[in-house]
Amino acid sequence: MLRLLALVLPLLPPPVCSPEPSAQDVRLGVDWLTRYGYLPPPHPAQAQLQSPAKLRDAIKVMQRFAGLPETGLLDPVTVATMNKPRCSLPDVLGVAGLVRRRRRYALSGSVWKKRTLTWRVHSFPQSSALSQETVRTLMYHALATWGIESGLKFQEAGSQGPAEPDILIDFARAYHQDSYPFDGQGGTLAHAFFPGEHSISGDTHFDDEETWTFGSKDGEGTDLFAVAVHEFGHALGLGHSSAPDSIMRPFYQGPVGNPDKYRLSQDDREGLQQLYGKAPHSPSDRPTRKPLAPPPPPPALPPDSTPLPVPNRCEGNFDAIANIRGEIFFFKGPWFWRLQPSGQLVSPRPARLHRFWEGLPAQVRVVQAAYARPRDGRILLFSGPRFWVFQDRRLEGAPRPLEELGLPPGEEVDAVFSWPLNGKTYLVRGQRYWRFDEAAGRADPGYPRDLGLWEGAPAAPDDVTVSNTGDTYFFKGAHYWRFPKGSVKAEPDSPQPMGPTWLDCPAPSAGPRAPRPPKATAQPGTCECQCEISRAAGRPARPLLLALGPLLLGGAAAR
Repeated sequence: MLRLLALVLPLLPPPVCSPEPSAQDVRLGVDWLTRYGYLPPPHPAQAQLQSPAKLRDAIKVMQRFAGLPETGLLDPVTVATMNKPRCSLPDVLGVAGLVRRRRRYALSGSVWKKRTLTWRVHSFPQSSALSQETVRTLMYHALATWGIESGLKFQEAGSQGPAEPDILIDFARAYHQDSYPFDGQGGTLAHAFFPGEHSISGDTHFDDEETWTFGSKDGEGTDLFAVAVHEFGHALGLGHSSAPDSIMRPFYQGPVGNPDKYRLSQDDREGLQQLYGKAPHSPSDRPTRKPLAPPPPPPALPPDSTPLPVPNRCEGNFDAIANIRGEIFFFKGPWFWRLQPSGQLVSPRPARLHRFWEGLPAQVRVVQAAYARPRDGRILLFSGPRFWVFQDRRLEGAPRPLEELGLPPGEEVDAVFSWPLNGKTYLVRGQRYWRFDEAAGRADPGYPRDLGLWEGAPAAPDDVTVSNTGDTYFFKGAHYWRFPKGSVKAEPDSPQPMGPTWLDCPAPSAGPRAPRPPKATAQPGTCECQCEISRAAGRPARPLLLALGPLLLGGAAAR
């Protein structure tokens, strides 16, 4: 324990009232820094411990790369940046990458030994309104953007060609036979492989669960052209760049304008020309390229069908709310939203229930409760008197009756959650609840009991979930009740409006209690202690050591 504290203490900022990262943020931060090359993989003999000096240095390099103040701390802005949609590939290529570079662009050290490269779209996005022709045209323009500056030529290979093309383009989901599995909407968007002699060299993969768009006027979806230009830079041998205007920055920056007029930044041109030289006899003006057709209209609906209305998340009244592997899922009808550990929504628009949960029967239109089973990580979705078990996003087997969890035949649930202090699973219906022993695989005797034992909890909650810091939250309508870790008594200021804290919604003008006066704006030179992460988690800021206490000492309480 003392060794772990010694590693954490140097990360704490010196001012007493500075915002503190949670234990969850520290764990996720170390994982993120390792995944994207800022930290070397931990030594097997040292488990997951990293040197505090190396951790500070790695955070500073990441902050420098992202254009953030170099504090060396996992402050709210840094954690929020780590949760932005981005490329799957590492930012730092090798341990030597931690040294400050003379140039901002990075080179992989590998190049194509020929000047004409072939490409082909092997598979197309399944859920995008973009036609196959539009996708192919966007790929053509994204590759031409690099060819114009280097003299490289790109030829589209026919599907019946005698050999595999140099750059094979695929839209794939989740694990897809390489080392960079996709993670659904948001998160990682795409990746490409550097030049070489391997069969996968140059290949470029896009996450098929993203909403790929072109020319979107309202900012919805992810611009396919912008991401393709970035990934083809990798396919030609460029790494990530820290230059503010570079297309090779690792984080998604939104649309970049008309594909037929877009031009690389100076940083990107210099990096490319270090590898392949300048285009011979390149004119100073912009070369002419064929114009791109306007974005396609949405696909027509069958005459007898109507589009599903998208619900308003700010109205609350969710069917289910669950903490699944650190993210909070908000279910409403055939839709759901995801809230990342940083407190950021993956997207303000909901995702479709059946596109994400593969195998969930089409007749299941409402998920009434959900939770992640702690003993094996399986995810359980409840609807009516049955539940379905998922491994990751894939259905396992047939639906199961709630009697297996100790409920009477035909009973349904309003809420299901696992309480970490005793490892038991609670199933709530109306004003009663049952308790299931996960370790023993059987229901505890003496139930159901009155929900009033949770002092201050609303009857028949929409759902109940436990945050990453161990606090328990009851949700009903558009409000939530917070129970501090280990407590079965609601905080005195409960209930609070759900929208501003959890769903990036404006504060309501009225609620079950008089609204609080607005917080005074911090004056220059003063310290603002209520950091964004704390607000997003619905809790007051607390020292990191308090957040780490349960991890170090354990603890048990039962109710």
